[in-house]
Amino acid sequence: MTFSHPAMLWGLAAVAIPVIIHLLRLRRYRTVYFSNVERLEATSSAQRRHDTIRQWLVLAARVLAIALLALAFAGPSLRRRQATADNTQAAVSIFIDNSFSMSLASADGSMLDEACRRAKELVAAYPVDTRFQVLSGDMTGTQMHLLGSDEAVDAIDQLTSSAAAPTLAEAASRQASFLRQAQARSRHAYIISDFQRSVADLAAMPADSTVSFTLVPLQGVEAANLYVDSVALDAPAYHAGGSVEATVTVANSGQADAHDVPVRLMADGRERALATVDVPAAGKAKCTMRFSLAHGGTTEGMVTIEDYPVTFDNRYHFVISSGDPITVLEIDAAQANPSLARLFANDSLVRFSHTGTPRHDIEDCDMVVLNELTTISSGASQQLQRWVTDGGSLLVIAPEGHATDALNGLLASLGAPQLGQWVATPAKATSVDGDAPLYRGVFSAKTDDMEMPLTEGHYTLTGTGHTARSIITLAGNTPLLTHTTVGDGSVYLLATPLRAELNTLVGQAMFVPTFYNMALFARPLPPAAHTIGSHDPIALAHRHPTDTKPDQLEGADGFSLLPDLRTVGGRQVMVQHGELTADGIYTLGDERLAFNYPRRESRMEFMTQAEIERAVADRDNLSLLAPSKGSLTDQLRERQGGRPLWRWCLALALAMLLAETIIIRTTRR
Repeated sequence: MTFSHPAMLWGLAAVAIPVIIHLLRLRRYRTVYFSNVERLEATSSAQRRHDTIRQWLVLAARVLAIALLALAFAGPSLRRRQATADNTQAAVSIFIDNSFSMSLASADGSMLDEACRRAKELVAAYPVDTRFQVLSGDMTGTQMHLLGSDEAVDAIDQLTSSAAAPTLAEAASRQASFLRQAQARSRHAYIISDFQRSVADLAAMPADSTVSFTLVPLQGVEAANLYVDSVALDAPAYHAGGSVEATVTVANSGQADAHDVPVRLMADGRERALATVDVPAAGKAKCTMRFSLAHGGTTEGMVTIEDYPVTFDNRYHFVISSGDPITVLEIDAAQANPSLARLFANDSLVRFSHTGTPRHDIEDCDMVVLNELTTISSGASQQLQRWVTDGGSLLVIAPEGHATDALNGLLASLGAPQLGQWVATPAKATSVDGDAPLYRGVFSAKTDDMEMPLTEGHYTLTGTGHTARSIITLAGNTPLLTHTTVGDGSVYLLATPLRAELNTLVGQAMFVPTFYNMALFARPLPPAAHTIGSHDPIALAHRHPTDTKPDQLEGADGFSLLPDLRTVGGRQVMVQHGELTADGIYTLGDERLAFNYPRRESRMEFMTQAEIERAVADRDNLSLLAPSKGSLTDQLRERQGGRPLWRWCLALALAMLLAETIIIRTTRR
C-alpha cells in the first residue's frame, strides 16, 4: 500500500482524543450496605458488564472513524504487482491535437474542449512537484519548456485550433526528444487525439524504452466533406491579355455522390469564372475554368465552393505572376541563327541576344543555345555544366558534318547523348512525342497527315541511356531531338543543323511551339500556391536583401515576420518554421506568395478502438487509456499507483460514526 500524501498520516495521532475522553469518563463505584442485596448484586453486575461492552464499542467506533478519516486524507492506494514506479520527480509531456478536425462539435462541446479537459485530468493525477510539457500541433518554441501544474493548466486553456497537423509519430518523436533531456526519475508522454487516419501513423511511433507513451483516443466525428483539393495552372508563361486555363480538382470524402457543386473562380477580387461539377462518393472530379489576365504583374486568385460543417478547405488561393522577360543567349562562332532571331524578335516575353564566345554572365540567362559550335574551352564547359545543374536550359544544335570531342565532352559530362557518325542522306521524321511538355496543349488530336520535318543530313546519337527522351524521331527509331533532365535543368540536343537547306523544320508550323516553348519552359514558373507547414523550400522569383534592410513577409491583419531566406544552388529560397497560421496571400517585398491549409485532414476518417488496441498490442512502450465518461485522474492513479482506497476509507469512517450513533441510542432505550 502506498500513500499520495503521507504527511496526512500524522492525523492518526488524533485517535488519542477519544481514548483520553474514555479514560476520564470512567465511573468509580462506591460501596453501599443494604440488609438484603442478593438480588440487587446480580442485577448490578449484569448492568455493569453491558455498560463496559457499550463503552468499548463506542470507543472502538470513534477510534476507527478518526483513523479512517486520516487514512482517507493520506490518499492510500493498493499497489499492483506490475504497477509503475513512483511518480515523484516525474517529467510528463502531454500532446493535445489541436488540428482542424478537433474543432468539430461533440457531445460536450468541441473535440478540442474535450481534449483540454482530459489534459487537465492528467495533470491532476500527478503529484504537485511533477513538471509538465504542454505540446500542440504548432510545436512552437514556447512549448519546449517544463511547467508546474498551475502553469500547465493555464497553457492548456490558451490552446486554439490550428492549421498544423503533424502526424502522431512526429509529435511522439518531438516528445521523446524533449523528455530525454529532462532531469527526472521517470518520463511519461501522453497523446490526446481523435486519431484521424491521415495522421495516426502508429506503426512509426518511436521505440524509446526511456519514455512510456500513453494514447488517449477521443471519439472522432465522421462528417461528409467536399473540398478544393488542388488548382493546376497549365501555362509556361503569362502576359497581359493572355488566357489562363485553371484545372480545379474537387474531392468528396462522403459516402454519397455530390451533384452540381458550384465552383467559383475569383481574380483580383472579382468573379471571373463559374462552373459546376459532379463529384462521386469517396472520389474526385475535375473542371476546367478559363479567364484572361487583365494586366501584367501579379494577379491574386481564389477558387471557392460552399460546404459545411468543415469549412477550412472550401477555398484555394493562388498567385499568377508575369515576371521579367526570359533571357535567351545564343553562342555562335559566326552569326546569330536567323530562324531563332526572327522567332524571338519583338517578343515581350523573351529577350534574345547573341555572342560569339561564352560569356561570364551565363548565370543570369534562362536559356543558352550552342548553335553549331565546334570549339569550347574547358572553363566554359565547366561553367555550363554548373549552370545547367542549377536549373539552366541548354539547347545544343549540332554542327554540319564534324562533331568535335570538346562538344561531346560537354554532352557526356551532362549525361546527355553524344554525337556519333554523320549520315549525309535524307531522312524524314516518323513520330513526334505529343505528350512531351514542349507540346502540352499544342496538338488537339494526333493526325496521320501531320507534316513531318525532313533532314538532308543528321548525326546518329550514342550513349543515350535511360534519361534522354526522344521528342522527334526519324525513321529507324533514330532520335532527331532529345531532352535530358540534368539536376534542376534541361539539355536539348538537335542532331542536325537548324538551317533551311538542311532541315525543313524551320519552315514548318511545328518549329514555333518546339523552340518557343523551350524558351518559355527554361524558367520554371514559381508554384501558384504553397502549403502552410510544409518543410519544402519555397523558390523565390526575385532576389531579396538579407543584410541591411531585409524584406518582411506580410499578411492580413497586420501579420509580419522576418522570413528565413537561404541560397540553394544559386537560387534564393524561403523556409517555413511554423510561423504561418492563416491561409491567404502574403507579400515579400515586391513578390506575392499564396498559402493554403494542408488537405491532410480533409478526409474525416478515424481509427476505431479495436484498431488502436491492435496497434499497441505488441509495443512495450505504448499503452492505451480507454475512453470513459469517468475522470482520467482516477484511471491514471489506479493504473500507475494502484487501486485508490480513499473512498473506501471515507465510507468506512461514516459507517463507524453511524454505528456509534446506533449503539448510544439503543443503550438509552
